[in-house]
This record gives sequence, structure tokens and C-alpha cells, in this order.
Amino acid sequence: MTSPLERAKLLDAEMQLQRAWLELNLREMRAPDKSTPWAKLQALNRSFNFGSIGLSLLKNRSLWLAAISLVMNLYRRHAKAK
Repeated sequence: MTSPLERAKLLDAEMQLQRAWLELNLREMRAPDKSTPWAKLQALNRSFNFGSIGLSLLKNRSLWLAAISLVMNLYRRHAKAK
């Protein structure tokens, strides 16, 4: 069994690691060479680790529109069923 002091130290160390990770990601996304939207999207991909398929899905407008229309059709079908 760990003492409350040891748990507090462990939580403090974990919070410091999370803060450092967030600062690194923010620094990477705010870099001056990230001026184009595509570069910002690539930085977001590295931060959240979407992978190449996720990144290609995010950049294609037609896939966004298809997903939105699919959600709208499902909503309409659900609303008619009630």
C-alpha cells in the first residue's frame, strides 16, 4: 500500500510529464514554417497520430460532404420512423 505522500508525488510527476508533452505539441504546431493549412494539418496528424489514411480523409472535401449527407440521411430516416 502506498502512502498519500507517495501517491501525491506520483500524480505530480505524471502531471509534469503531461504538461511537457502538451508544450512540445503546441511548440510544434506554432512553428513559423507551419504557415500553410496543409502544414498545419500535417502537424495535427503528428500530434494525434491519425496515420496517412486519416490525414487523406481529412483533406478531401468530397469525403466530408459524403459523410455529412450520410449523417443527414440517417437522421431523416430515424425522424420518419418515429
